[in-house]
Amino acid sequence: MKKIFTLGIIIHVFILLLGAVAVFAQQKTLETSGKKPSWAKQLVETGYIITQGDAASLGEAQQEALLLVKQEIVRSVAEQVISESTRSLQEQGQQVTEFYAQSITTKANRAPFLQGISVSKVESSYWERVRFKPSGQELYRYYVKYPFSAAQLGKLVAEFREEDQKLTRRIGELEALLTQVESVEQIDAAADELGSLTSMLEDSRREKAANLQSRYRALYEGVRIEEVGHTLGQISYRLMLGERPVKTLRRPQVKSTCATVTQTGAGDTCSVAYRYDGCYADMENFVNVQYRFGAKRVTHEFLIPLK
Repeated sequence: MKKIFTLGIIIHVFILLLGAVAVFAQQKTLETSGKKPSWAKQLVETGYIITQGDAASLGEAQQEALLLVKQEIVRSVAEQVISESTRSLQEQGQQVTEFYAQSITTKANRAPFLQGISVSKVESSYWERVRFKPSGQELYRYYVKYPFSAAQLGKLVAEFREEDQKLTRRIGELEALLTQVESVEQIDAAADELGSLTSMLEDSRREKAANLQSRYRALYEGVRIEEVGHTLGQISYRLMLGERPVKTLRRPQVKSTCATVTQTGAGDTCSVAYRYDGCYADMENFVNVQYRFGAKRVTHEFLIPLK
């Protein structure tokens, strides 16, 4: 039995060697950058990421190799984070879902540290131009040896965790500020920021951010104009959100059946100044103030007190 088992291994290795020889025989090396280093043959070395990029031009093959470096770093970071998450969730009696795992990879792919990956940080490279038989197709094959230690991986994982926690904290901050809005512009900014956060998230926080964005946009529906004072030629008013005043830097659109608007002012208290020499007591005279906040039109008619 032992002899049969050993013979099986020998046959298996022989088949693999035949396959390698067949592949090698199907390609011819036309040009190289020098003697092929051992790391480019083995494609593995502790403390490094080694990738191979194939393309029609040397520049494209180099960029492909760098892209594969980025992908390998993303994979390493995502695997480490998912591994840690798995242990944490298992302690809580939960499991990492495929959706959650995919979200980790997606976020890792957007991480700022990937922008620093460049040719200048490649420790060593090697390229060759090869022709395949019998098609005659030629391409460049570019190898890069990129430094990436376990310590660097740990640092990137920690940075990923910190950036991820910042997103969670920011969603919490925006939720707390929902009932403390002081201006319409604050609503605008929060809704826009939550839209960006929603596009960045792939896990349960995505739905939370989207719902919070909807709640901010719903605030527009509660904005109204409240008159503060009105003397002939001068209107004072403020914007209210429920029972609380809110500010805006926007100027309103003002129309009138007879008056000519001369000035508008924004701030804690807003104002409209107008000339009323074209208004008559036997007419219905008013000044209409209108804003557009999000999809909401906020309007108010001020009757001109000629009578």
